[in-house]
Amino acid sequence: MDRLIQQAFADMDDAASPYFEGSGDPRMELALGLARFVGVVNRNGPILMLAAHLYGEDEHMPSQWEPYVDRFIAGAAARIKRDQLHGLAPDDVPARVAAQALCAMVERHLTIEVIRHGRDMREAVRQLTELWFRAVYAGGGSAVAPSPAAEPS
Repeated sequence: MDRLIQQAFADMDDAASPYFEGSGDPRMELALGLARFVGVVNRNGPILMLAAHLYGEDEHMPSQWEPYVDRFIAGAAARIKRDQLHGLAPDDVPARVAAQALCAMVERHLTIEVIRHGRDMREAVRQLTELWFRAVYAGGGSAVAPSPAAEPS
């Protein structure tokens, strides 16, 4: 079981790499990374839920998985920090704080909505991408295009 979990988290890490390692359009790389990440989570959902149950953590992620989650937080924090330094994202919230909060949001949403309730993965990716993007990049530099709803008429 441990090897399956390790492989699932390695696959998730690889799936998120377009955003974590990217240097282009943050919205596009975020959407791609999240879509790939959600696909891996969905594919491994039964294994992850069984493992969580065996660890006695049906409602929350087992503490044994913290090192894996810390890698996601570090990857997200590094990208956010790079984008803050390039003026693409405001720096009023420390990158690590934003990354921790946003990774927790993604984990909880995927656990409840996608794995447990079988909600549409595409819609989950769209919603999570928009929430993450708005949280990190709202008020950023000119490389971040405003949403059509925010443009004057």
